[in-house]
Amino acid sequence: MTFKWDSYFETGVEIIDQQHQGLVALINECAPFLTDTEQPDFARMDLLLDQLFAYAAMHFKTEEGLMVSHGVDPRYYKHHGAAHTLFVEQLTDMRAEVASQSVSLAGPNLLKFLTSWLTIHILDEDQRLARHLDLLASGASAVDAFQTVSAKVRATDPARAALESALIELYTLLGERNKVLQTVNQALEQSRNQLEQRVQERTQELSAALEQTKAAQAQLLQSEKMAAIGQLAAGVAHEINNPIGFVNSNLGTLKGYVHQLLSVIDAYEGLDSEVSPLHPARQRIERAIADADLIFLRKDISDLLDESMSGLGRVKKIVQDLKDFSHVDQSDWQDVDLNVGLESTLNVIANEIKYKARVNKTFGLLPQLRCVPAQLNQVFMNLLINAAQAMEGKQEMGRIDVATGADDDAVWVEIRDNGGGMPDDVRRRIFEPFYTTKPVGKGTGLGLSISYDIVTKKHGGRIEVESVTGAGSTFRVVLPRQPNESVLMVQG
Repeated sequence: MTFKWDSYFETGVEIIDQQHQGLVALINECAPFLTDTEQPDFARMDLLLDQLFAYAAMHFKTEEGLMVSHGVDPRYYKHHGAAHTLFVEQLTDMRAEVASQSVSLAGPNLLKFLTSWLTIHILDEDQRLARHLDLLASGASAVDAFQTVSAKVRATDPARAALESALIELYTLLGERNKVLQTVNQALEQSRNQLEQRVQERTQELSAALEQTKAAQAQLLQSEKMAAIGQLAAGVAHEINNPIGFVNSNLGTLKGYVHQLLSVIDAYEGLDSEVSPLHPARQRIERAIADADLIFLRKDISDLLDESMSGLGRVKKIVQDLKDFSHVDQSDWQDVDLNVGLESTLNVIANEIKYKARVNKTFGLLPQLRCVPAQLNQVFMNLLINAAQAMEGKQEMGRIDVATGADDDAVWVEIRDNGGGMPDDVRRRIFEPFYTTKPVGKGTGLGLSISYDIVTKKHGGRIEVESVTGAGSTFRVVLPRQPNESVLMVQG
């Protein structure tokens, strides 16, 4: 039994609907193992919670950004934000329940929470958000939009009622499934001579489930990469628009020059070599040449073409750096040079850094490292942006030092800034999920937490942090040159 996405789930806001579909697909994938109360799989539940925390950071940031950009009423922003906070708090409670590994209903409770939250959030809260945005886009004031949407009766929403009905049907079928499993277990006890055949059947089922899990992990990784690309879109667009702008301008100027040159040529066509220099036609030609400054045009046309080609080269380089950064077509383990990943990441986020700090690079000669490059690029992006943001409030331009090196056992990347630094109580908590010192709406508190998981859990490395208040911070990422088999199994 799975939820089928239909038109009545749609809010009309494309990015929100895409994210909702991803969440529904994730729950459908996880429902089978969440209903097993006899042998609860706490490890997979913990992985699911990691994925849900990542989804919350992406989805809530999207919605809060839309509310800010459309100028919704502060009362509604507070109300919708409270729903986000409640979701995170409930996820945290679920994580504590799963961590105890003593509650047999942890899986069913988690599934019930998620499906109930889908009913309320997708078919109620986000539908109201979409109506808010539509009203504001049509010219309504924030107060009028708030009052109009608040007057709607949530309980009458047919889509929500349909999903609640599907939820009841799901739990009914799950109850029947458990009864069937009990009957099968009794039959197995009474028919030990058929044990080998039963084991083979269960092995086949497990193999199929493993293939489904691999497919789900690959889909999640692709979604994470696309989300990272979306976060970088604004900065990349800025860098692309600049070269395209002056290329277009130069080509427009070149068109005018060519027109003038053609005018000179037309004037020459009327010139007779026997015409006296004092003849009016001859004089018109000479005036045309003088007015157009023909010598200058010949040189400047060449310069403009060179500038245009240089601009197009910049566009190509930026797009290539974005591709190298995201590794859109390389979601598996790769042997790569981390210096290349750092270069592409620095180029992609250059607009975020260049007004705040100068970057000084000291790259050592690195061996090829076995890793998932898109994930490590995400770590570098988080650390570099944090370093740039640490410069806010400084009177002078800040400094970021990026260094790399290697020894017999590991490869390391060090990012040092001369920003404000951190007190000890902050430094001890920076890798906690949702912990942030930024104002509300300015940060999710997940960047360093996700980076820590990528480095430690997914690559078997470590992150070392040194910070002095008022003197800056240093983050050192240390990665083993050859990850152990357990790390590769987690990724695979």
